[in-house]
Amino acid sequence: MQPAALCGLTAGFFFALTSVLVKAANLELPGDDPILRALATLVATNILQTIMQGGWLLAREPEQVGAVLASWRTSAQVGALSACGSACWFTGFALAPVALVRAVGQVEILFTLLFSRFYLRETPSRAEVAGALVVVLGVVLVLAGR
Repeated sequence: MQPAALCGLTAGFFFALTSVLVKAANLELPGDDPILRALATLVATNILQTIMQGGWLLAREPEQVGAVLASWRTSAQVGALSACGSACWFTGFALAPVALVRAVGQVEILFTLLFSRFYLRETPSRAEVAGALVVVLGVVLVLAGR
């Protein structure tokens, strides 16, 4: 067992659990528009994350708060992209079964390989390319089964 693989499996478990809980939260909100409920769930989630992570930083490394605030221009860009991605995830969870959204969303691996290749100039290994193709094939099979 590689420590990185164990971390990946643990992260996958918690992402799966979070997906189900996000869907449950969305279903609890009043209103008829699933997209509006999804975005409301996202806003509440982002506020809670900001409070929890900010509180952790203040409690554990208060000297870093200034550094975080000083990098707001770069951080805001990353945060905006992350919020857009989360909005798509949350909307997908509101409109379709969670397992289907998570399965189709695995194409992010392909996008990650492409971005790392063309933006970071990283060369993917044959195993990474083969793995990405297997994931894409899996997504196609999931969609064909629907």
